[in-house]
Amino acid sequence: MSNRLGPPRSHIIESEIGDEISLYDPTTERVVILNTTASDVWRLADGQHTVHDVIKMLARAYQVEPASIRDEVQTTVERLMEEQLLEGGES
Repeated sequence: MSNRLGPPRSHIIESEIGDEISLYDPTTERVVILNTTASDVWRLADGQHTVHDVIKMLARAYQVEPASIRDEVQTTVERLMEEQLLEGGES
């Protein structure tokens, strides 16, 4: 996956609650609550990193092999894209 991830759409309202993030899209009135790992993916979806970069950075931070979190990160990215919370690109 070489496409840049993000950035978040400008109208998304973000609230941090502990290690989790709540996202609100006023255009659809949807709320998405991200768990800790998904919140970390969201924080790294800045338009500068690829999905591969995010997997590598989180694996390093969590001290695990990239393969062990690849599916969870990819699923999170797909959900963020499906919910139209991120700008452009395909997951």
